[in-house]
Amino acid sequence: MRAEKQRLRRRMLEKRNALPATEAARLGALAQKHVVEIPEFESARTIGIYYPLGSEVRTDEIARAARAGGKKVSLPRTEGNMIRFYEYKEGDDLVEGRFGVMEPAPAHPAGPLDLVVIPGVVFDAQGCRIGYGKGFYDRFLAERLATFSVGLAYSFQVVEALPRGRFDRKLGALATDEGIMYF
Repeated sequence: MRAEKQRLRRRMLEKRNALPATEAARLGALAQKHVVEIPEFESARTIGIYYPLGSEVRTDEIARAARAGGKKVSLPRTEGNMIRFYEYKEGDDLVEGRFGVMEPAPAHPAGPLDLVVIPGVVFDAQGCRIGYGKGFYDRFLAERLATFSVGLAYSFQVVEALPRGRFDRKLGALATDEGIMYF
């Protein structure tokens, strides 16, 4: 199963990395729009987003809509083998974390999140995902520190079914440029 996940991850990263920047921006904006239209976003007071790495779908429109709605926005920080979310205000300094991802200072813990937006490399129609293989988001979801989780991806990142390990956690929904899927 591990080799199969690695092949899927590699193949999807190649496809995602080959997406022209203008198309990535267009499709990413559509996917973000679907997140801000769900009832779980509307009712959320504290939202966790990720800082995009490489060719991941951007999260800037989600952050902008959250702040415009008076919501708190937070970003993850790697701490040991876990991620913890910290409040992030526009203009706050970020530092490069262990995996090259920009992270907030550990100044203001976010506490439980009403909604967390989760990245991934490959997703399936049952709410499973493959990330970069370190399990940070699966451990976060297992702790139940967010009321609702939504993955964010381009529609071509979705496959029918993925191999699922015992530590893999399902998402509540997935937003792509084609719409939203609830699980």
